[in-house]
Amino acid sequence: MRKTGRSPRLPAALTLTAACSLLFSLSVPEAYAVDASTCGALMGTYSIVPYSSWGTAPFPIQKTWDESDCNHKICEYMQRTFNVVPHLSWGSLPVHLQKVWDTPQVNCNAQLQNPPLLRQ
Repeated sequence: MRKTGRSPRLPAALTLTAACSLLFSLSVPEAYAVDASTCGALMGTYSIVPYSSWGTAPFPIQKTWDESDCNHKICEYMQRTFNVVPHLSWGSLPVHLQKVWDTPQVNCNAQLQNPPLLRQ
């Protein structure tokens, strides 16, 4: 596999940009389901803390988050992005996200029993 020199977070940023553009350009109150990578990008961009704070997320983003079940999809995002092995290793997961991982309502260890698909 060839290294391109691009940031591994670039695809998530592009996905977030596309999702936000779609939401705001349509100017409709409907939300659209997004994947785990986009949930992670939304969490980072708007400082969302699952079951605790919306951070700076505007209502259309909040609605997308809820309708996409991002409170739980972020477990997959964190596992893949930071190589977390449930019950065994935090990988490179930052401390503030370890707290999210362990939040009883999120409960990532219970959701993700298998080792992550490691990045290469």
